Amino acid sequence: FSMKIALILFTSVGLACNSVHDLLPASTALEAAREFLEASKAGKFEKASFYMLQDDENSKLLKQSKEKYYSFSNKDKKQLLDASLQNITIENISPTEVIVYYNNSFDKQRRKVKAVNTNNTWLIDYKYTFNPNL
Repeated sequence: FSMKIALILFTSVGLACNSVHDLLPASTALEAAREFLEASKAGKFEKASFYMLQDDENSKLLKQSKEKYYSFSNKDKKQLLDASLQNITIENISPTEVIVYYNNSFDKQRRKVKAVNTNNTWLIDYKYTFNPNL
């Protein structure tokens, strides 16, 4: 019986360590992009939000991405989770703006995200993915 309690406590502590409160801010544009994209493809949208520039448009777009993700079959979610980011290239727009281009091995489609440095923290401006004129 005490072994079961120990296992439950250990599991609870392990889960608590995966809280958004334990995440470290991204110190580079590539780190912000990687954390945001990996969290998104794993369905961890609270974590993705942590690495995203907070504004109404970005929040709306992340919510739409979340809804799309949950409409996928379990097989597609697993393939997306297992997909790797490939062909990563970086375009430095300014000292505080970087575009990260990439493909993922799930659908091979070329995509991009924009990272911005705000208060010495890199965050993803997700709306740029959908409107590159920003």
